[in-house]
Amino acid sequence: MRECIFCFGLKENQIFLETDFFKVLLDKYPVQNGHILIVAKEHRMSLKELTDAELVDLIYLEKRLVTIIENHFEVLGITVLQNDAGVMQQGTHFHVHIVPRYQNDGFYDNQVLEQHELLTDNLIQIITEHY
Repeated sequence: MRECIFCFGLKENQIFLETDFFKVLLDKYPVQNGHILIVAKEHRMSLKELTDAELVDLIYLEKRLVTIIENHFEVLGITVLQNDAGVMQQGTHFHVHIVPRYQNDGFYDNQVLEQHELLTDNLIQIITEHY
């Protein structure tokens, strides 16, 4: 945890908004102008580690930020992204990306993934059994 940039590397002047459970700041390496991060105040490594109170705060914060951006800027919409557990960048903890989107912005154009087998029938069955 000592190497977590969100726990020990953020400067107060980077944070422009806070709630009880989250900090909001500009992404250091934005994929689009206006790309912001919602960062958990507590060191959480997964969405499933968030408390119910944190989850409620998060969804309301996301909604407020999306509404503000869409109401005040000429954007097509917003993409809300969150990586979880082992796919987060090393040295970080739970955070959400808020990315303004524009017509023909090329957001998904360069994504090439190595496909892995995941049987969708099996996925649906397991989700419905465990929900």
